[in-house]
Amino acid sequence: MKVGIDFDNTLVSYDDIFLRAAIERKLLPEHFTGDKTEVRDSIRSLVGDEQWAKLQAEVYGRRMAEATMIEGASDFVAACRANNATVSIVSHKTRFAAADPGGADLHEVAILWMERNRFFSKDGLRLERDDVFFEPTRKAKCRRIAALECSHFVDDLEEVFREPDFPSGVERLLLYRGQNKLPAGPFTVFADWDAITEAVFSRGR
Repeated sequence: MKVGIDFDNTLVSYDDIFLRAAIERKLLPEHFTGDKTEVRDSIRSLVGDEQWAKLQAEVYGRRMAEATMIEGASDFVAACRANNATVSIVSHKTRFAAADPGGADLHEVAILWMERNRFFSKDGLRLERDDVFFEPTRKAKCRRIAALECSHFVDDLEEVFREPDFPSGVERLLLYRGQNKLPAGPFTVFADWDAITEAVFSRGR
């Protein structure tokens, strides 16, 4: 079994940071509550895509250290190890944000966050730096998944699984933490990591 996992909003949560940063920038009222998707949609409707892009550059860049691991993600990786499955992280992430080209190196801050969260520690997730891939486009991400010969891939974006270049034969596992109606498509939808772990590793018991 070769498991590929997306990074942003699949392993790591930015919900609280997006909300705090949006309120600090006065893009949203102080009483606003909601996850990243609700923050995004509200900012786009109120002040436009440009402000949303600038907020993303801030959160994924200099405020990356405030992000947290999504509950259940580390348990899934541990289950992969226990079942002799390889694990790779494949992320669609440019080195610099288009809205802040002279800002933080997004690859560097992501790796630092992984180090702080014991991704590369023997008592942590036990990944190697070579197990992490940042790809500049979604098409390149799909090519990497194919090159790694992943048997399973976990992502929070259904658009990834709808890509014409997404490799056939890979089991598509969509982590959907939203409150809206569950999407339908060429993937299996899961509400949390515990459900993914159960589905992948309880088979054949």
